[in-house]
Amino acid sequence: MESSQVVRSAPAPAAPFRAAWRSRRLEVTGLGTEGPTGIAVFEAGRTEPDAPRLVLVHGMGHWTQAAWDFVAADFTATHRIVAFDLPGFGASGKPHVRYTLPFFTSVLRAVVADAKVAPFALAGHSLGGLIAADYAARYPDEVRELTLIAPAGFLRTPQLVLRVLGSRPVTGLMGALKPSPAFVRRTLENAVFSPASIPPEDMTRALELGCNRAAARAFASVYAGALHEMVHMKALHARLAAWRGPTLLVWGRNDRFIPVRALAGARAVYPNARVLEIDRCGHCPSIEYPARVAAAMRALES
Repeated sequence: MESSQVVRSAPAPAAPFRAAWRSRRLEVTGLGTEGPTGIAVFEAGRTEPDAPRLVLVHGMGHWTQAAWDFVAADFTATHRIVAFDLPGFGASGKPHVRYTLPFFTSVLRAVVADAKVAPFALAGHSLGGLIAADYAARYPDEVRELTLIAPAGFLRTPQLVLRVLGSRPVTGLMGALKPSPAFVRRTLENAVFSPASIPPEDMTRALELGCNRAAARAFASVYAGALHEMVHMKALHARLAAWRGPTLLVWGRNDRFIPVRALAGARAVYPNARVLEIDRCGHCPSIEYPARVAAAMRALES
């Protein structure tokens, strides 16, 4: 039975504490690169073998700490938490390859195998939501619950527009440009309802990570790969619908990047999903309302 909740309130204050991560480096091969790709892996919370496991996947242009610190902090007393920086972003390697959905799903598969966490709860935000959805559909026996926060892949856009935006000349131009600090700042501020919800240290880190050509090249390649999936959205949705387990859909009603109208497409794929819509919230509910997101994720486990 579908359960839908709409939360209306002013933007929440900054979370009182962050997760304390234990970091390591994982060298992943077989990704179409000449050598191994270094993946920054982070763990937090409990370490006992029987502790519940939670795997987190961030979105495009983000990194583990900025995307998940406050939600992960809510689970540290009860769960073993595993997260990683997607290749192309954060502290992970930025190889010059095609950043497609199968590429990212293969990286997630490698992280899961290395951490030995299956079965686990899986949560993804934005691009990470699409990656998490793809993983759950491909490996349903490994996933206990699936949380998708403003996931990419469910907003229908005319195919002609997608083909133009994903063409080599356009994405090549994007990858050749070095983002300005003003562009990076504006993009991050537009991702939330209130810029005050972005911790100053995360803005500083975003400026460091965003203003380099390797990150811009990765961004353009991710964009082109994702657009290829969007052109074949009907087939994509048919594949994602293979996951029939417990699902939570979370959306900010003021999302400028993936508007809440995309929720209809996600509900069509997951008709029995629980739904949490948050008013006065942008593209990053896990940053803007981490306690509410964590509470909804816990309810999915019960």
